[in-house]
Amino acid sequence: MMRVLRSYGTSLAVFLLGLNPAMPALAQGLFGDPDERREPPPSLPQSFSGIIRPPSGEEIPKEVNTLNDIVRAMQACWRPTGIRYSGQSVTIRISFKRNGEVLGKPMITHYREGEPDAANRDAFTQAVREALVRCSPMPFTDRLGAAVAGRPFTFRFVDSPATDKSQNL
Repeated sequence: MMRVLRSYGTSLAVFLLGLNPAMPALAQGLFGDPDERREPPPSLPQSFSGIIRPPSGEEIPKEVNTLNDIVRAMQACWRPTGIRYSGQSVTIRISFKRNGEVLGKPMITHYREGEPDAANRDAFTQAVREALVRCSPMPFTDRLGAAVAGRPFTFRFVDSPATDKSQNL
């Protein structure tokens, strides 16, 4: 009987040693490839975009508590004067600190020229710069400030009134 168990044990050991090169592949199938593991989705989007059009006379909010409030606040901060609608737009990428201050330097990622009028273009770009200054620091609540700190925001300033159909950024 001992002889049978020894031969069975030897056979089992040989079998397991023979599988040794296949073990990583077997484990990979059971546990998944570590390179394919996915992180859980973030609680907020990685970036946020908004279209800013000529204002409707709104006041700058005292407190910004939601992502939509950020767009409304930027809308209220933009007060273009001395420009006429020419179809121009500028897209700015910006990040904020927890306390609402601008983090780093805003980046112009796209500019679409309207009618070729240098004075109108200068007035438009100056109004965008003033809006960024006017809205800094953005009056975030503590909770929103913690959630959006360092995340990129993309604002597209457009010098035309809102239309009924939606426009993609």
